[in-house]
Amino acid sequence: MAKIGIVGATGLVGEKMISVLQESSLSVHELRLFATAKSTGQTVLFRGLPHTVEIIQKSSWEKGMIILGATSSEVARMWVPEALQAGACVIDDSSAYRLDEGVPLVVPEVNPNAVKHHHKLIANPNCSTIQLVMALGPLTGIAPVEWVSVVTYQAVSGAGRKGIAALERQENSVPEVNSFHRNVLCEIGTPEPSGYTGEELKLIKETPKILELEFPVYPSCARVPVVTGHTESVTVKFRQAVSAETAKNVLEKAPGVEVQDLGCQPVQIEGTDHTVVGRVRNHPADGTIVQFWVTADNVRKGAALNAIQILELVAEKTAGPE
Repeated sequence: MAKIGIVGATGLVGEKMISVLQESSLSVHELRLFATAKSTGQTVLFRGLPHTVEIIQKSSWEKGMIILGATSSEVARMWVPEALQAGACVIDDSSAYRLDEGVPLVVPEVNPNAVKHHHKLIANPNCSTIQLVMALGPLTGIAPVEWVSVVTYQAVSGAGRKGIAALERQENSVPEVNSFHRNVLCEIGTPEPSGYTGEELKLIKETPKILELEFPVYPSCARVPVVTGHTESVTVKFRQAVSAETAKNVLEKAPGVEVQDLGCQPVQIEGTDHTVVGRVRNHPADGTIVQFWVTADNVRKGAALNAIQILELVAEKTAGPE
């Protein structure tokens, strides 16, 4: 395999990318780790060998490299164009390029064919979008969808190490307005003129791009005092009656999905690769409505694992003709 680079290697998602890559069966010829100046010089072990973290700079990129990005959108807009110009392939976890025309937005279990041999920039969806489409994607094959409503209960690790540290610090203090501890924050980010936050707009815009289907998504996103694992309450309105049993049967066959009768909980899925769906049910007054809960490890499947799965697809595509 060509050289692999991880940008943002010392952050929460970057470290998880290294861990998941280490667990994978991918043959890594060379691994290079990049971060900002404050983290350079650190040593990271990968498959028993030490790797020194390098500073991000224009000369870092080489033709044929496959680079995983785990930086903010602002930082990604600085280094991604340079990497592409150098001839590297980029799998970016930020929101910078997700909605750009010609940039595939990929969840490998759902739309693996979106990755083509010629693609040099592939976007990793938002964590809350990934677990939604893991469940929603298989269900769209049953009947046409009229609309989807989703309420998310998102872990503080979605805000990175700062979010985790804030919750831990607040656990020893009196709860305050806008604190994570013993609280629910009913918006993630500042609402835009539409009233929706950026986190909610990601669900609205990313979901139809991945599924290549047009139906409205009505999201409400909240931050809850959980360290790892996003949970979502999902309502799907179909254009015809769909039984809960039919939905469960389809989900049980879906790759990467685990179905259970009772509600799923974040404590169950921390450190796991699968997306758990629970409490699949019909609305008692409307057989066209199916409701369920879905939860996944937002740092693992919601970011790092999904990126490594895309890397595996890219490796397959570059190994031979399409």
